[in-house]
Amino acid sequence: MIKEKTKREPEITLKQELQGYIKTAGISFLFAVIFTVLLSFHSRSEMIKNLYSNRADRVQIEQQIAKQIVNHADLTSSLTGKNYAVCINVGDLYYAAGDMQRAEYAYHLALEKSPNGTFAAHQKFATVLITQNKTKDAEEVINDVPDINSLKLVRFKTRTYIILGDKYYSESKFLKAAEAYEKANYYYTRLKKRDRYIHESIKKRIVSSYIEAASVIIEKGGSSSDAARFLKKALKYDPDNLNIKYRLALIYADLDPILAIDFFEELMQKIPQEIDYLAFGKALIKAANMMDIQNNQIQAKYYRYRIHSLDLYTQNKVVYKNDINIDLKSLIVKKIFFTYQLRNTYKIKNVSTEDIKKLYVEFVLKKDDKVKQTVVVPCASKKLPLFANDTEGRRLDVVLGSKIFTKRELQHYTVDIYLYKDPKFKTLIGSHIIPQKSYYSSKTRVSPHL
Repeated sequence: MIKEKTKREPEITLKQELQGYIKTAGISFLFAVIFTVLLSFHSRSEMIKNLYSNRADRVQIEQQIAKQIVNHADLTSSLTGKNYAVCINVGDLYYAAGDMQRAEYAYHLALEKSPNGTFAAHQKFATVLITQNKTKDAEEVINDVPDINSLKLVRFKTRTYIILGDKYYSESKFLKAAEAYEKANYYYTRLKKRDRYIHESIKKRIVSSYIEAASVIIEKGGSSSDAARFLKKALKYDPDNLNIKYRLALIYADLDPILAIDFFEELMQKIPQEIDYLAFGKALIKAANMMDIQNNQIQAKYYRYRIHSLDLYTQNKVVYKNDINIDLKSLIVKKIFFTYQLRNTYKIKNVSTEDIKKLYVEFVLKKDDKVKQTVVVPCASKKLPLFANDTEGRRLDVVLGSKIFTKRELQHYTVDIYLYKDPKFKTLIGSHIIPQKSYYSSKTRVSPHL
């Protein structure tokens, strides 16, 4: 018999064996590092979450402890002979207990005894003054400290100016708030290491203050040029803010129509569904008339052509929110096997002065701001227009929520309603929640209004 030759496996050298062990150990170590890092991130996020969730409880406990301590004895009676650290700690106790007058006294003593180059007492003293609405005194405390090349001083002035600005903002003194925030921004930019989120927070405060200041002027019928000036300051800090540009476009439609047109043209490319095209058209008319006076016929013809093209554009693509009324007339919550359906009936009316020959309504069912279902209903066409000032309106039946599984979930759902002629230019016309009465039975009719 012929014996089959057995295949001999290649011998593994010591070097190869060591390389295998090292490779296995390396992979294990890598997985261990990744697991440890992920675990540390999770632990850190949980710790931060617990800190924020328990913050109110901790503050309340600290306040109760501080009150018990300060009610036991007057800690300020012999404070003049104490050192800086004791004065600071006593001030902190009274501040936590809500006794601002004694906290102010303790911090003032600490400020007088403050070591050179230390500004903790200055910040605490200014803060307690701001808390008591003594904003002018607080500003004097900040201004009395001369600017020197000191990281501690920069931090002190940055933080205190932010607190001062927040106080002014809460009192609707928006220009004073903006001034304080700008000073905070000035000092913060002097830091070599800056936190991007803190810097953005300061700039957002400045922008918001100037926008609110401009809004107050417009509401009170003040100078439009002043409002525009404040908005331009806000735009300097947030050059891509479309809200500011739109406000400026509306103001400049009267002050400087040519500049307004520049703003409107940019906004038309980015937020066409949110523009007041009537104001845009008026700015074009004024600009054309100005060019006629200056004998610039070429530019005047361009602006008049732009008016005509804008009219065609709005007729074919734009839906004005105030031209359409939509009311929720009835809602039925019906259980089908293990799911619920929302059968809504709406009434849509054209309250404008012209017939609408093209219109779609989009109903968006959302749960906690996440879109769950979208239903589009055509409601006007050339053959069946939505007539102007039609008192009866048109009925729209919509079925939503085919994937809702429990009654409890219903309270988290909302329905947003959009109108459009072109899907690129949608106008939000209303939003409503699922009425609470509908939770109690599988088939309930209600008649809420948007």
